[in-house]
Amino acid sequence: MTEASAAEQFREIIDVNEGVERVMGDRDLYARMLRRFRKDYINGDQPIRAALNDGEAGLAHRLSHTIKGAAGMIGARRLHQHAADLETALRTGNGSESANLEKLAPALADVLWAIDGILDDAPGVPPHLLPGGQPMADPAVLTHLLNLLANGDGAAIDLLEEFEATLRAILGDSRFGEVSGAANEFDYESALSALRRQPGGF
Repeated sequence: MTEASAAEQFREIIDVNEGVERVMGDRDLYARMLRRFRKDYINGDQPIRAALNDGEAGLAHRLSHTIKGAAGMIGARRLHQHAADLETALRTGNGSESANLEKLAPALADVLWAIDGILDDAPGVPPHLLPGGQPMADPAVLTHLLNLLANGDGAAIDLLEEFEATLRAILGDSRFGEVSGAANEFDYESALSALRRQPGGF
């Protein structure tokens, strides 16, 4: 497979350029995010189905919200849209939950397949699929976290984990714990409030 055809094959499922741009050109972070996505969603849509079967619509809603954020962060636009549709259906109870889940399931399977193809269990993402970029500097990490929380994007949780040491150094252990704890409870407003109380304009 040529470099051009490989990139084209995956673009409909994952727009790698968009994903890299979302993390400000940090290729290593993007590769780690792909691996994290594959690890988190290796069971596909089964956690959502199980939640629905158990009558836990709230949990199913949170799971679909998290998938939406993670898909958007890696540039999986089709999956992002299906997850958003499912999230809306679960929030409003409009009766289209099952139909939207049936659309999300194959889209999620496609993304996992594409991630396998992109990573191929190698130490890094193939260079021809990733544009060049510089590692994210400390201030950029903080700014990016602020933007993710402001948008209610579940990818903030991944960023908090990937850059825990950096963010702890900037925020301090107590404030980092407050931000991280709120984010992991999907309380992005409280996490954002805690982050903005920091000196330096945040």
